[in-house]
Amino acid sequence: MEMSSQKELARAVYSRIITRHLYQIRVRILRNIISPARLEKRFKGGGGNPFPGVLRQSLRSRFFLSPSNRKEFYINLMTSLGGFDTIMDDADLVHENKFQTLGSGIHAFGKSIDWHFDFKSGKKWDPAYYTEIDPLGLGEKSDIKVPWEVSRLHQAIWLGKAYWVSRSEAHTDKFKELVTDWIEKNPVGYGVNWKTPMEAAIRAINLIAGLMYFGGSTRIDDRFLTLLLSSLYEHGVFIRYNLERSLRSGNHYISDLVGLIFLGILFYDTKTGRRWVDFARKELEREIPRQVYADGTDYEKSTSYQRLVAELFTAAYVLLKLNGFSVSEEYTVRLEKMFTFLSDATMRDGRVPSIGDADDGRVFRMRATIDHNDHRDILAVGAALFGRSDMKAAAGGFSELALFLLGGDGYEKFTSLEADKAARSSIYKEGGFAFMRTGRDHCSFDFGDIGMNGRGGHGHNDVLGVTVSGKNQFIVDRGTFCYTSDTAVRNRLRSTYSHNTIVVDGAEQAEFNGLWSIKSDTTRPLLVNWKSTDDQDVIEAEHHAFERLRQPVVHRREITFNKRQRTFRIQDDLLGEGSHVVELMFHFAPGLRVAELDRNFLALEGEEFALMKFQHPFSLEAWEHSPSYGVIQNAQTARIKLETEFPFRIETFIFLTGSADDMNYLLNRIQTKGSDL
Repeated sequence: MEMSSQKELARAVYSRIITRHLYQIRVRILRNIISPARLEKRFKGGGGNPFPGVLRQSLRSRFFLSPSNRKEFYINLMTSLGGFDTIMDDADLVHENKFQTLGSGIHAFGKSIDWHFDFKSGKKWDPAYYTEIDPLGLGEKSDIKVPWEVSRLHQAIWLGKAYWVSRSEAHTDKFKELVTDWIEKNPVGYGVNWKTPMEAAIRAINLIAGLMYFGGSTRIDDRFLTLLLSSLYEHGVFIRYNLERSLRSGNHYISDLVGLIFLGILFYDTKTGRRWVDFARKELEREIPRQVYADGTDYEKSTSYQRLVAELFTAAYVLLKLNGFSVSEEYTVRLEKMFTFLSDATMRDGRVPSIGDADDGRVFRMRATIDHNDHRDILAVGAALFGRSDMKAAAGGFSELALFLLGGDGYEKFTSLEADKAARSSIYKEGGFAFMRTGRDHCSFDFGDIGMNGRGGHGHNDVLGVTVSGKNQFIVDRGTFCYTSDTAVRNRLRSTYSHNTIVVDGAEQAEFNGLWSIKSDTTRPLLVNWKSTDDQDVIEAEHHAFERLRQPVVHRREITFNKRQRTFRIQDDLLGEGSHVVELMFHFAPGLRVAELDRNFLALEGEEFALMKFQHPFSLEAWEHSPSYGVIQNAQTARIKLETEFPFRIETFIFLTGSADDMNYLLNRIQTKGSDL
């Protein structure tokens, strides 16, 4: 084992074994929970300032939102971006103890919220010590993410926005009631909401956001503030002693660190707070080159987690810069490239293709109801932060998230940019993605590994998979739906069969080993060719996952995108020997009208039309589609299945058109002249 790997292993072991045992002794055996008196002593040790008055001052000077922002310009902009009625409707849900999440309808808790209840399945977790809680509950159809989402306390932001635009202290009172109830019913270290440090981190960040909104209210008395700050301090201790660090850390560890940044800034007048900031800053600088490739691709290989990790790194970046901390050039450059990836991935309808897992996670969920595949709100942040006119065009407008993080200065920077609407194709060679684009059309191509350097993680078996969209989406990946509540559907939707690629002899590209890992990644993907001009894109790549078959096979795919004619030619070469069963899948977006024209032609009708020409007969099948976590829809899939001798080549053509007349004209031309128009 290399020295660097040995060091990482030692760090992981220290985090996962030694420090966790220390924490368990502290909380479970000694009951050594911070008291207001002890916390006040720590502040006096940091300079003798009175507590909690020093915390009120830190809210005014250390965070991007403070009572000093509560001016007419800011409130008018907040109202314009969020919509007064929408802001108030979101707050009304909180006042009524109603919540919707992860594909649920609105659930009414009644007089008080049950913070340990999965209202989708009816499962309730006992308030056991956090190490004794089973987060999976396999076979129970339960989903621990439901109580986790409720306990992330995004509601603090919805109440805070309503307080600012309405000036009603009723929202302050509800914030106090909500927080007090959560603290009383979730004692430190006990219950489902202390199971994962990531959840504690995001919850702490949102509680601090609540203080940003309500910190200037006279209703936030010292008694309540002391209660909340004591809980926040314990959140920090819990995170620090239970870090989710491993040899291949992911978004959980980034969340832990960003939580410590926020908590450390809040408690910077204590030695512990300063240690948290110092530790988390160094670790974030270490992790960004480990988890984000130089081209800006998150190594978990998921567009949803790309956005989440970018939001985490951005929140820390903005807060550190605001407080005078330096951030390395490497951190800054990779962060900007993460935004570039999201911008290039954005389709004409404002969404990004759902590639890899999607649990719809947000750090700051600015509204109760959002389109989880629409990432334009964070692109507005990137545009203002890095002065990017292309991101402004992709964002379409300033966002509530951008206002929250960057304030009025961010708005002025955003509005000063000229929107660059030119859509350029791009390739991410390290991450293994290409986005072939015009102002009308978009095609994603995944030619990278499965994810997390062989672990799999949130990546799917989608190597050489494509998505295609015009004014609407035509060919899509099937999504995620869930993690634990239905493992059969979970595995089916991350399988090779649920992606627009080829299956040989019924074999998966990688064998699953649990819900978030694979036994090994033998795909060894290789980019063979890439050429992009104003008229045409050509990309060719191959993978080697099927070399493990008794008769080894290499899958090579070439895509040619004629930008002016709006045509895609997909050529699949299967290199090997012997007889094999080949299955070629194309998954269609739900809501499309799919019509079989004859044994080789298929029409797709949405806001626009697509004509597909197959080289071999196909069958239309019903298939599950998940546009967001917890949501399942009916959709259709075209499958070509045949047994043939290798080597073998198969071609597919996709023609995008604006109307049915254009499609029929095109069909007649193809039938008389062939596909090479």
